[in-house]
This record gives sequence, C-alpha cells and structure tokens, in this order.
Amino acid sequence: MNSNIIIALTTATLLSSTNVSANEFSRYQKLTTMFLENENKCLEGNRVAPGSTLDGAAFMDRCQNVSGQSWKLIPVSDGYFKLTTQFLESENMCLEGNKFDPSSTLKGAAFMDTCQNVTGQLWKKIPAENGYFKLTTKFLENENKCLEGNKVAPSSTLGGAAFMDDCQSVSGQLWKFK
Repeated sequence: MNSNIIIALTTATLLSSTNVSANEFSRYQKLTTMFLENENKCLEGNRVAPGSTLDGAAFMDRCQNVSGQSWKLIPVSDGYFKLTTQFLESENMCLEGNKFDPSSTLKGAAFMDTCQNVTGQLWKKIPAENGYFKLTTKFLENENKCLEGNKVAPSSTLGGAAFMDDCQSVSGQLWKFK
C-alpha cells in the first residue's frame, strides 16, 4: 500500500477517535470555558517558577494576543493528544492534568511540564452540548475527572488555577476553541 494512503488512513482514524478535526491539529487556537467566555477569559499556560502567576499553574486570564494563550494539539494515539502553547512549545512543554491533592505539584493545579509519555499529559475531548467539550486525561479519566477553568481570585479553588475535578455539567468544565 502507498505510504501516503497509509498516512491518510492513520490520520483519519486518529481524528475520528479524538473528536478533533484536522484543522484543530494544524493551528494555534485559544481555549475558553462557557463559565468565563462572556468575560473574555482564555486558558493560559504558565511557566512553573517562583514569581509566576499562581506559581506556574495554568489559569484563565483576559483573552489577549499572547503566546501563552495560543494552544496547539499534538496527536498521540488511541484518541489522545497533548496540549502545548506557542509560548512553551520550543521548550518542549505540555499541559499536565494533576490529581487535586495537597501533596501533588501545585496542590493539584494543571501545569506545564516537559512533554513526556505520561498519562497526565494525554488529553481527550469528550463531546458536550452546543459545540462545547470536556477535557480529561488518561491519568484521571477512570476517576471521571475533567479540567475546570476557574476565576482567578483569593476565594477560588487553588486561587483560580485550572484543576481536575469530578466531571459535571458545569460551565467551568465546558470548553471550546475560540
């Protein structure tokens, strides 16, 4: 079989199993939640370091033309993909979903880490209503955990960092590309 046909069939199989279009893999795009969409907030990938916003956790910030809010999906296999930002792609950094626990990195906030073959960096889209989707990781999908976008505020969970929580039909877990 011609190698171009094999590549096309492999890509088609991957796309159908991830609920992700070829266009979503080929460009950078912003991620927002139903919860904060009307406030024009987008998910921002951050460098884990002292002095970084929320110590480096991913967080929702005013949508801007900044590389930390420009996300790209990297196809993996079996319906999974990795997420990187234009800001940290050259440093080979990917978004990692984390167990919400005081002993976890950043107490359970999602964060950018060196891209690896770890289950916390293998993301999957779960279709939801009205063009939205939920995001889960291979690490926590069997525990029914989904990524939740949060409002940055002292009274918010983890100060407003994005985090993995029980999958629910709540607006902070309903994502879309912007």
